[in-house]
Amino acid sequence: MTLFQQLDHLRKLSVQAKSVGIKVVYTASGKLVTATMLNDETVIVEHKAYWCPVRTIDEARYLVAILNSALVLRYVAPQHTRGEFNPRDIDKLVWGLPIPMFDERDPVHRDLAAAAAAAARAEAVAGGVELADVHFVTKRRAIRSALAADGVAQDIELPVAALLA
Repeated sequence: MTLFQQLDHLRKLSVQAKSVGIKVVYTASGKLVTATMLNDETVIVEHKAYWCPVRTIDEARYLVAILNSALVLRYVAPQHTRGEFNPRDIDKLVWGLPIPMFDERDPVHRDLAAAAAAAARAEAVAGGVELADVHFVTKRRAIRSALAADGVAQDIELPVAALLA
């Protein structure tokens, strides 16, 4: 194999390079899923993250809200593999949940996308968190705490609970 063939194993880079539009990106390992929406075709997602193309911003918000929800973590926590220090490898466990494909005609899906549209608010809250030179786990914990304190986290958790009920 050439170096390029190794880097483009299973065409994971070349497929991304051809992908246009919005992507949902989430972490590949760890105790928590951390997801975001990406709308920049020049960014390549590396091997410790997963990505999928979505059709609309509402669909992206829907998925990001679900993946970042504490409820999803609570549902999959009993299935976590255990590492030396913490649970890990949540990446594929979330897809064992009954997460339906986004349907803009479904009122619960619309409510969740609308709640996630408060992502602008959530982004502002998260952007206001001081993230000095600390470990990424500490950064994530600080952001999640700020979102909970603001109330935006609960605004998203309620529709996720309705969806997964």
